[in-house]
Amino acid sequence: MTNVLFILTDDQGPWAMGCAGNDEIRTPHLDRLAASGARFSHFFCSSPVCSPSRASFLTGRIPSQHGVHDWIR
Repeated sequence: MTNVLFILTDDQGPWAMGCAGNDEIRTPHLDRLAASGARFSHFFCSSPVCSPSRASFLTGRIPSQHGVHDWIR
């Protein structure tokens, strides 16, 4: 069985890590995880708002199917 670890962050652009080529931001632990695991450089976001996007990630459904369309308060 393969172990899978998902790390979700808020408002972090794909450029905001050392492993993505940013020399100003130090992310040694994330860089090490990226070097030893799978790193996705091409991706799709189902919604520009975090709650619907995360709900899509966790359910495998688009916002119109799971019903989360805005921030969860």
